Amino acid sequence: MNILTTNQYNQGVGRSKILSSSSGVGAIITTKSGYYVLISDVNQWRFIASAQRDISKVREEFTTSEWYSKAKKRAQEIGLSVLDDQRFIEFLRIEKEIPNLLCLISIPHLALNEHYNTVNVSNNPVISAINQNGGSVKTEDFMIFGTHFPKWFKNRKGELKQYKDWKELWRNKNLKMKFFAPPRDANDPVLGANKTPLPPLKAKDIDGIEEDIPLRHQLTQTNLILICANGHLSDVPWSKYLKWKSDRNGPTNRGHDLLTYDDCCTNPKLKWSESTTKSEGYSSIYIECLNCNKKENLEGINNLSPYCLGEKPWGIDIEGSNIAIPRDDSCQGINNQRQSMQLTLVTSNNVYFSNGFSSLYIPKHLISGTDERLIETSERYEKKYKSYLDVFPGESKRDFFNKVMTPEKLISDGYQDYLDNIEDFHHKLQGVFLDEIDQVVQDTHEHYRWEEYQCFMNNTISPIRNEGISFKDIQIPELVCEYFSKIQQVNELKISQVQLDFTRVRPSERIMLDGEIQNTGNGQQIFSIERNEVYVLPANETYGEGIFFGFNEVLIQQWYELNRATISSRLESILRTLDENSRGSGSRQRIISDGIYRGAKSLLIHSFSHILMRELEFSCGYPTASLKERLFISPRMSGVLIYTTEGAEGSMGGLVWQGQPGKIEDLIIKGLNRSFDCSSDPLCWESDGQGLFNLNLAACFSCSLVSETACEEWNLGLDRRILVDPVFGFFKDLLTK
Repeated sequence: MNILTTNQYNQGVGRSKILSSSSGVGAIITTKSGYYVLISDVNQWRFIASAQRDISKVREEFTTSEWYSKAKKRAQEIGLSVLDDQRFIEFLRIEKEIPNLLCLISIPHLALNEHYNTVNVSNNPVISAINQNGGSVKTEDFMIFGTHFPKWFKNRKGELKQYKDWKELWRNKNLKMKFFAPPRDANDPVLGANKTPLPPLKAKDIDGIEEDIPLRHQLTQTNLILICANGHLSDVPWSKYLKWKSDRNGPTNRGHDLLTYDDCCTNPKLKWSESTTKSEGYSSIYIECLNCNKKENLEGINNLSPYCLGEKPWGIDIEGSNIAIPRDDSCQGINNQRQSMQLTLVTSNNVYFSNGFSSLYIPKHLISGTDERLIETSERYEKKYKSYLDVFPGESKRDFFNKVMTPEKLISDGYQDYLDNIEDFHHKLQGVFLDEIDQVVQDTHEHYRWEEYQCFMNNTISPIRNEGISFKDIQIPELVCEYFSKIQQVNELKISQVQLDFTRVRPSERIMLDGEIQNTGNGQQIFSIERNEVYVLPANETYGEGIFFGFNEVLIQQWYELNRATISSRLESILRTLDENSRGSGSRQRIISDGIYRGAKSLLIHSFSHILMRELEFSCGYPTASLKERLFISPRMSGVLIYTTEGAEGSMGGLVWQGQPGKIEDLIIKGLNRSFDCSSDPLCWESDGQGLFNLNLAACFSCSLVSETACEEWNLGLDRRILVDPVFGFFKDLLTK
């Protein structure tokens, strides 16, 4: 379809992708018309801005105890869905230091019409419901906004201008701005066979009104940008580059001052040209100024390393009059040690790394097998505490508990049933109400995952009334029962996903360093407001099903002690290949932290997860791209959840069906036997390091690796020999070969 008007200039993106590792705030996506668009921060998304505004009023008009219910109702009134996961919200308040977060807003679903590439309003239930209730809504209110980046475009003659200049030229020709889509050259009409401009295209808009659309040739967007490790993004200042290159002294000048350099002249008129007589490469591309006659090629441009100005073009107010690029000073450095940028193609895989976090919905009373009466009592007093804060602001929960929740007051509030054991009830209630976590736990992410692990390990079946989570134990087949403490069919699960932040150049991951959790990089926030003003965040929610495996921890320890020397030798071969730069990744931490035993357990459980996903692909036809793993690996966890989500193969009961006692035994044994052989053997079997940073041992695409969307650890930390080696393999006795 030929896009000719702004109301057609839309791009369909799946909701799950917009908060994925490859897309989200700050990502540059390639549109179907071949242009590059930078996704704006969430405060530029109208539905998030509306929710922020309306929920801020809720905080002003209602008491603390009413905030969540009123915020949820108000969001629904403006056509938005709220994700109901209070555990997740409480975690994000602490993790992201956004203490006033109240709601997670689901990204609205919009379908595009095939003909006009506009939102299909008639078939959208949210918009229809609002209109039926007398409300007024625009389809733009539910869209995710973006801006062109890079900002430099050239026409067929090679004239190089920024987007705003081409747009101004279009406006000066008295052409309607809605026809400037995609960006077009107002001075370059489309010619017919007789070399005369073609007449305007007569077409009807979505309202049936016929209009004359001027035919002009499209512009071409440049594809070179500057990125920094702190997540900032800058355009290449071509007029400055032209002067810098003509002035530079020697090859060692890497252009540290490029972004603050002078333009080539007071009125640059740039032209981009490519020589057909030279070999391919940047040396055949020239930038010249038709005003000052400077001309330079791009040879050596990859060595550019300008100091970063902290630019954040994803935060531009695209609907306001202010088009200045926001900046921060995080790259100014200490003692003049400023952060440098590097040149890259806009499509390079180091331009964007999203840091997301997913949550499995777990009711509180299923986490530790807590008496449901305690949960209900805690929630009842939680509401009282919020009202209490209106009278005594700043009062801590502990002070409230000591004053208001004494054993005597519990009895007076109707808890006479516990009269004989009120002290014990009061003590247990304290742990639930104050959410007292073992102070030894320092990794909040590990603790969050441990709560989910506890849900499965402490319960044999979930109560039917719990929407969002449903599971039950299976009778583990005798042949494999010694290896697992628990196998469960998870008939229903609910996963929420948010984007925490993002980086460029290299991903930011959490590592344990000297007993403290640290990040390997400084991520950029997805919002452009103060942290205490964040009331909502966008999120995705998907439903699915899966199979949970809880390993026999005692057997793992016994196996490790029996094969300590061999296992240690294999893991140490990985450690020898790790240089200082590669030690900082969270995915590597599972192997190199907490000793060899932790690494052995990680390789064991992670490799088992992969061979089972691959067996599901071979035996049942589920592509690994439709499956996901959720690893529970730490000194106190030994398990994995393999699941699929709505819309994928197996999401209609097929995966749970494979979890039946008779089928799960065959699935495990077939998977182990299949993993014994690899088409790349003996090279793969005997490998002492392969894959990124050599972090895989006997594991390659032919035997163990899966779709990268299915793996939590980037297909790293795998070794099938630790599973099936005839001498030291954990499952060696199950092999039938």
